[in-house]
Amino acid sequence: MAPSRLISYAGPGLQTWTKSGRCIVSRMAIFKNNPYGGFNFNVVVDGSEPAAFSTVILPTVEIDVVEYRDGSDRTSQPRQVVGLTKYTNLVLKRGVASRPDLWQWFDQVRQGTLDRRDIIVTLLNEERNPVVVWKLRRCLPIKYVGPTLSAGESDVAIEEIELAVEGLEIEQIS
Repeated sequence: MAPSRLISYAGPGLQTWTKSGRCIVSRMAIFKNNPYGGFNFNVVVDGSEPAAFSTVILPTVEIDVVEYRDGSDRTSQPRQVVGLTKYTNLVLKRGVASRPDLWQWFDQVRQGTLDRRDIIVTLLNEERNPVVVWKLRRCLPIKYVGPTLSAGESDVAIEEIELAVEGLEIEQIS
């Protein structure tokens, strides 16, 4: 008579129980596919030292679809043709410190000096090794937001710069 098997999962193996009460444990590989935390990252502006930012909001990328139809097309439906690629703005936030570099960059552009810079954002794993790199091309500061100051709160003074982006490359690192 073949033993009946009840299967339950408890721990790092598959347990099979026979009618006689004997437990057979099969060990199997457990694959972890947990996402990376969004709190370990570096930001480098045009080859400088990594800058300290508390928040990075990466741009959304969108491709326009253009409807097109020739007068000689045999169907009455237009074709969907790929149009322009558009990027939302990159937003960088950090605590106000004695580094006025963000304001200086914004002020240069405000006064007419076109100063586009490449920015690299690198996501790091738990061991602080790079896992994903976003390369943002030809960024241009278009908005600066100074900190909100309040004598009744103990928040950190945060400044923000918003940057127009002309291109994006994403590199997955194994």
